[in-house]
Amino acid sequence: MRYTLSTAMSHFTKCALKMTNLAAIKKALADLNHKFTEAQQGQTVNVRGYRGDKLQAAMSIDMGRYDIGVVAEQDGTYSVIADWWGVETTKGVSEEEFRNQLAQKYQYHNVKQACEDKGYSVEEEVNEEDGSIRLVVRKWVNE
Repeated sequence: MRYTLSTAMSHFTKCALKMTNLAAIKKALADLNHKFTEAQQGQTVNVRGYRGDKLQAAMSIDMGRYDIGVVAEQDGTYSVIADWWGVETTKGVSEEEFRNQLAQKYQYHNVKQACEDKGYSVEEEVNEEDGSIRLVVRKWVNE
């Protein structure tokens, strides 16, 4: 699902990826070797688009002449917004490719953090042939 933001002549498009854990987003971006700038608390950073268009966001991911923005939504989630045509033509990364890569790494870090928060430790991590990641976690219980 895609929809374009309603600003006049904007080329920014929001992709259908909702995330809630900013720490997991940052770890996922680091895994993917993307440079990003995070806004200070209560502030925003600029996201660059077509012909100097700018969007305000919680994070700006540097993709060369264009950026990808991570925008804090009112419901507490984060959305990914960019001028995808610009990103794809200058960096060769499509919206679908970026979304799929980020979603997998984000989910990995989000699940791993949730397990650790509940006292589990990762015992084994396997990258499967189909591209999925299998985690085996364990929790020691004192009886």
